[in-house]
This record gives sequence, structure tokens and C-alpha cells, in this order.
Amino acid sequence: MKCSKILIMILFILPIKAFAVFEFDFDFGYDKQIYGSSRQNSVVSRNYSVGISSYLFDLTALDLNVSDTKDTTSQYDRYTVATGIDVVAQQNRVSTKVFGAGLKQMLAGRGSRIVPIISAGYAREFVVSSGDITVENTGTLAQSKFNLAESNQKYNSVFGSFILQIKLTESFSLKGSVKTLFPAFEFNKAKDNIKYLVGFAWIF
Repeated sequence: MKCSKILIMILFILPIKAFAVFEFDFDFGYDKQIYGSSRQNSVVSRNYSVGISSYLFDLTALDLNVSDTKDTTSQYDRYTVATGIDVVAQQNRVSTKVFGAGLKQMLAGRGSRIVPIISAGYAREFVVSSGDITVENTGTLAQSKFNLAESNQKYNSVFGSFILQIKLTESFSLKGSVKTLFPAFEFNKAKDNIKYLVGFAWIF
């Protein structure tokens, strides 16, 4: 619901002109890492993002985007926390929604089959963290699950991306992108949060 409201607002914000060129983008990323002595633990990340751009000039556009990332860490390491009580499982979930506004610059003409693009701008980041812990009574083998307190945080951030589009038709392209998101003005942290995504772009 929130994303649909944002997209409706975006359509009203963008300059509507008869000759304006718009571009709709969709990106998806998935990453899974397995670790632990018995490969019992995992970290799974899913990212969805949509954006709409209005080309103010031939190769320069106003870029508005929304993304949703869910990171889930599942651990099944047993350790003792009290006499007769072991922790046997723990799951941490982080949901991150980002609303961004910036500029997009094409580095090759529209007639090119392969078009590199860079974009950067301001982002407002909303992070919700939650999780649960499963404990076991080693005497009875009974297990209980406890939910962790949910936390909500907001950040002013900066986004940047490098995109490579491969044109299939005059209006439709496949794309791969590398994106970063980091706290505002802390450019040394740009390399700490990098995502690799695939998707498509449609010009209309």
C-alpha cells in the first residue's frame, strides 16, 4: 500500500510534458550464503526495486525510486545459557525500505545497443529489525520460542548506482546494476553496502 501511494505521488511530481521521455525500471536481487561447521546456518537476502525517470534533457533524467530489501539470518548453533537450558536456534530479520530521488546520466547515446548509466541522489531509509530465539530444556527436551523486541530506525542516506543496459528493442532493455547505499556524507562507507541486481527498463 505504501509503495503504491509513493508511485502515485511520483507520477504527480514528475514534469508532465507532451514530448517528455519516461523510463520505468524494475530490479531484483537474491543472495544466499551458507556457513557453519555442518552448513547449518544461512543468510538470505532479497531485494526488489522499482523506479521511474523523466528525461529533462536527452541523456539526463530525474530519477525517483523505491526499494524493499529483506535480510534473514538463521542460526542453528547450540550453546548453553543456563543450567539445563540451551539455545538451539536464532533468527534475525531486517526489512529495509528506501525512497530515493536523484539524477540519472546516460553515458552513451540512445542509438547505442549497450548503454552505461550512472545515477546518484538522496535516500530516506526505514529499517525494521525483529527476530526470535528457540531454547530447549535439556532435561525434558521441550522447546520454547521467544520473540525479540522489534526496533525501528530511520536514516538520511545517499544512493549511487552503475547500470549497464542492453537494448533489445527501441523501448525495452535488459539491465544489470551495482548499487550502494550509505549514510549521508560518509563516502568512505560506500563500499560497505553493495548490491548486484538484474532487471529491465521500458521507455515510454
